[in-house]
Amino acid sequence: MERKTVSMGERWRREATRGIDDARLAAALEALPSIRKAMVRIRAGSIRAEMEGSMGSIHEVSLQIRTLPQKDWPTLVRVLRRSKSIVESLDNGKVPRSFDRLVARIVGEPLFPDTRSVTFGCSCDLQEKPCRHVLALHELFARRLDEKPWELLMLRGVDLHALLARVQQLKPDEDLPPLAFGVPEEPVLYPDAEDADLGQALGNAQVRWLLGDVPMRLVDAALAALAALPATASAPPTPPATG
Repeated sequence: MERKTVSMGERWRREATRGIDDARLAAALEALPSIRKAMVRIRAGSIRAEMEGSMGSIHEVSLQIRTLPQKDWPTLVRVLRRSKSIVESLDNGKVPRSFDRLVARIVGEPLFPDTRSVTFGCSCDLQEKPCRHVLALHELFARRLDEKPWELLMLRGVDLHALLARVQQLKPDEDLPPLAFGVPEEPVLYPDAEDADLGQALGNAQVRWLLGDVPMRLVDAALAALAALPATASAPPTPPATG
């Protein structure tokens, strides 16, 4: 049975509203029109907005998420050069789940955060946490992700244009072996299924294997094993003749 694709906005909405009752969600939707659209600011590590309250009051609302570490991005760039479909999606402003999985494997954490890693703040004096203003900002960002999924990269500190420029540079990596059988990308890269594991990072040996950096002793052992195989498979026994 074909799995239904979940949009990035719906994923954000699910995470942000996990454990929130219907009454608070309804209050957040009612507060949504009071967000001053011109005052929504999405930067690396934060989303900030101003919301108009009663009697002309203004609430400062924010979401904070740490940016992704940058030390392993050169390796990620090299792997992306071997994944035509992911690069084409990114170039069209889309963020496929396969890219999320690749980031998780190489960088050590996924591009898409869970609620435990997102903190929030609001200048209102409401007792419930998160307040309806914070929930409204989550909903606004979820809607934006459905239209502009690349804004998630901006939030996590990834410059999409710079990333694509590095991936698509004209000079190829001379130390990367050609892809086998002329395929357009590494078959080991991860599909867009909803239920694949995101938490397991690749070890150094796995990263080297992904980049084609295979020790010659392994290549020699594989060739020797192939050479040891019989040239032809043994013929099956001839069935006895029936009289």
